[in-house]
Amino acid sequence: MTSGHDFQTTTTTNLPPYRGPDGALETFTPAFDVFDGAHEYILAAELPGLRDKEQTVIEFTDARTVSIRGRIELGGDGLAAGQSYKVLVRERRRGWFEIDFAFPGPLDVEAVRATLEYGLLRIFAPKAAEAWPRRIQIQ
Repeated sequence: MTSGHDFQTTTTTNLPPYRGPDGALETFTPAFDVFDGAHEYILAAELPGLRDKEQTVIEFTDARTVSIRGRIELGGDGLAAGQSYKVLVRERRRGWFEIDFAFPGPLDVEAVRATLEYGLLRIFAPKAAEAWPRRIQIQ
């Protein structure tokens, strides 16, 4: 990730085992774009196949660190039922994923919100008020 800020990402390998049809363990690290606005950060990831919001967990370990984890199961390939197919190429990601983000300043954790639409996961993380640059008017 390219950044001019003190921003860190880490991945974790403590994921539960998920085995595909061929028996191989399947995990991956999703690619996120992170945007730094005046009052909030926005994290965005394309996660095609992510439909189950209940299996996706977004949690803060402290006021600066968020952990995102979940599972993508692919299905609905349009293959005819009862037919046998040999996989020639499998490029779509599936299985368990987990990634952590450490922000340079504290966030307003109670105001964080997330959306999932058409496989695009977006997390809106407002900066804590003391972290905002602001001008004070003299009374």
